[in-house]
Amino acid sequence: MIARGVSGVALVVCLFAAPVRAQDRRVVVFGTIGGAGIGHADSEQGKAPIFGGGAGFPLTPRLVVEGDVHTARVSHVFGRDHHDFTEITFTGSLLFRSTPNGRAHFLVGAGAGLQRAHTEVDEPPFRIDRTETIRLLHGRIGGEWDVSSRMAIRTEGVMWFGEGLDWVVGARAGICYRF
Repeated sequence: MIARGVSGVALVVCLFAAPVRAQDRRVVVFGTIGGAGIGHADSEQGKAPIFGGGAGFPLTPRLVVEGDVHTARVSHVFGRDHHDFTEITFTGSLLFRSTPNGRAHFLVGAGAGLQRAHTEVDEPPFRIDRTETIRLLHGRIGGEWDVSSRMAIRTEGVMWFGEGLDWVVGARAGICYRF
């Protein structure tokens, strides 16, 4: 009786399974450039270019796990000549990718990240040189357009929010390559 049930399930799976070779399950690597506002609490520290890259690993044709890193630097924080802020953020995201067989894809996702934040202030009598690690939540939304079967262009709005009301909000564009 159990053998008949297992055989039935195996037959249904074989009849309705999508061909493995037709699924786009290739690892993607990407590089990005953009701009963001960086802040703490209710104050914006400044706007900065952001540079980064990462890799994505498909779980299904519509779900992708991505890891990425970006960096940014703000000089003259709050208009002060000797106040600089530098950050490096590592993020892991789960993305929904629409229309896996199409040339254009809507992307939306969320995840978590860690930011290495370095603040340097040199305005006598104050001298601050502090580095801290901040946990962040991350969200993004955008689009991806396949230029070829291996190359794609991506644009997205991104945001990171963390403890102490630290935030990064901006947009970025990138080039993707699928192996």
